[in-house]
Amino acid sequence: MPNYGMPGVAADRRTSRLTGAVILAVIAVVALAYVTYTNLRGEEGLRIALHTEHLGDGISAGSQVRVDGVTVGEVTEVTPGERGTQQIALVLDERRLYGIDDSLAIDYAPTNLFGIAELELRRGSGGAPLRADSVLDLTGANSGRVYDATMSAILRSMSQVGMTVTSPQMATVISQLAADFKAFTPLVQAMITLAKTIADNQDVAPSVLAGKLGPAFEGGGNFAGATMETIDILRDIRITQVDKDRYDIGVGVLGGSLLPALTTTLTTAGGHFAETTDMLAPMLYALAQMSPNPQRSGAELRALLANLRGAMPDGPDGPVLNFEVELSGVPALAVPLFGKAGVR
Repeated sequence: MPNYGMPGVAADRRTSRLTGAVILAVIAVVALAYVTYTNLRGEEGLRIALHTEHLGDGISAGSQVRVDGVTVGEVTEVTPGERGTQQIALVLDERRLYGIDDSLAIDYAPTNLFGIAELELRRGSGGAPLRADSVLDLTGANSGRVYDATMSAILRSMSQVGMTVTSPQMATVISQLAADFKAFTPLVQAMITLAKTIADNQDVAPSVLAGKLGPAFEGGGNFAGATMETIDILRDIRITQVDKDRYDIGVGVLGGSLLPALTTTLTTAGGHFAETTDMLAPMLYALAQMSPNPQRSGAELRALLANLRGAMPDGPDGPVLNFEVELSGVPALAVPLFGKAGVR
């Protein structure tokens, strides 16, 4: 059997050569079509360049270009420009550039935690459509359209924030806050005293409370009498009887100038300090949360005071601490304090 023969197939030398030539021609045509298609496809896309003053770490040829998270192209080349600038060449898919024009902005964004970066295109406020081989200037006044959000930029920002927080200005702020809270101490003490008074009188009988309010009514009567005496004294002022015109001038100055000026002053002060009073609401709420059960807190406080009163009974010279020390087994202390008679 010849070299070109196959069992069960009738073929001569000429037919075999013709078949092999046809197969080689088909393979060559397929390879040529694939290479041509690949080259033509590689030339597709919109090619533009970005002129920037800052290049994000990890941006190089092959970096992905995205819009709203969708890949629309890639970086083909990064070349240095004048005065520390860079020119980033891009090839983009025009069919996916919805809303992207020459007013676009860019973000250098990380694609993962390992620092690999990509270019994110952001839509601008409106501009002309992108043209092939155009160069977008993102330097100078347009440098704000470039934002670096790569891992290295984030780490640098965190280090700067740490330096700012641990700076002397932070100590000054803390000191100022401490002084402000100290200024509110009398107010807090007054509120705590008021809350304690209310809690202590919740279980008191109404008759007892009425008895305690009796002196207050007596004081009210004294106050009313003193008020009437003051009015009588004012009525007997000599100037109101001898020089009433001068008195009227003084009253007019008081009512027409001083009191309106005081009203204006207080109104202005209220406008400037109104926001300060907004701090009282959360503070009062926090204080209320500190004692969610006033009855239990009052009972525990009364028990504590009763124990202290039992431990410090009254003596001739005032309260004395009820305290005894057994030193019979410690001669090193008993002898210097009580002499040899103290050792038993």
